[in-house]
Amino acid sequence: MVGAGADEPLTWEALVEVAEKLGAPVWQESFGARAGFPHDHPQFAGHLPADRARLRATLEPYDVALVVGAPAFRQYPYAPGPLYAGGTRVIVVTNDPGEAHRSAAELAILAPVAGVCADLARQLTAREPASGDFPRAETPVALSPHNPLRPADVFDALAGRLPRDAVVIEETPSSRPQLLAQIPARAPLGFVSPAMGGLGFALPAAIGIRMACPQRPVVAVVGDGSSLYSIQALWSAAHYGVGALFVILANGGYAVMDRLAEMQGGERPWPQFPEIDFSGLARAFGCSARRIATPTELEQALDEVIPDLAGRDEPLLLEIAVAPDESFEP
Repeated sequence: MVGAGADEPLTWEALVEVAEKLGAPVWQESFGARAGFPHDHPQFAGHLPADRARLRATLEPYDVALVVGAPAFRQYPYAPGPLYAGGTRVIVVTNDPGEAHRSAAELAILAPVAGVCADLARQLTAREPASGDFPRAETPVALSPHNPLRPADVFDALAGRLPRDAVVIEETPSSRPQLLAQIPARAPLGFVSPAMGGLGFALPAAIGIRMACPQRPVVAVVGDGSSLYSIQALWSAAHYGVGALFVILANGGYAVMDRLAEMQGGERPWPQFPEIDFSGLARAFGCSARRIATPTELEQALDEVIPDLAGRDEPLLLEIAVAPDESFEP
């Protein structure tokens, strides 16, 4: 299991060697802020589920779980019961004392993560291939055009066009699992997300990352509700010539809150906001913007923008009208 603390080139390289020598599946921590392993590697198994029952079922077949750059284990929302069955031994490698302290692990190693992983890779010898298959991340299936657009349609269109070194900043809570399944992190710093669950992170984070890494294409995929917490960051992007792409999934409400209320057997007590003009807000802050409502408009916009994304010196916001997610699984 890997997490944000493993997101740097030397650790990725060492963990690939460890996984290949062991013939072991690699899972990404749930609610991770960054990717700790290439998500397009054949041994990448996907993202750990966020509830305890499914986590226990996922870990039950394994005698040992090595957790690198993450706590054991981050979960939301709370559910009773142990995090994993008693037959599984858990080892944590982290440079964060808080993660080491909080982890439900038999052994916690507090040390530079890259050095520990590199040393482990050197000491391991390749094992014989294990009999039987282990879990692998599902390969996304290309979607047929759909109108109205769904978040999955947007992710599919992005995944087929983004370069390998693109940085994707995610803050779309209701469709996060779908985004993770469809847009793999293929290079260090390829995926960034607010692990703490707060809102208002993605727009300013995209600006800061693009300013720090001007050679990397940067795309922020943001829910319309999430964007309202820091929409004024677009002024900074325009004022300082920060060429990030902001993709706003506009479903006219707080879909993740709607789904969470439904999971508790209730109805949403908050209003929808279909009248908010996100393209207009962007232009008011000096940021170019387009509103997109059909598959053809989406493809045309991305085909125009993505090839030159690394060299852009001005921001662009795409407000994409999407249907609300019909289901939600943390």
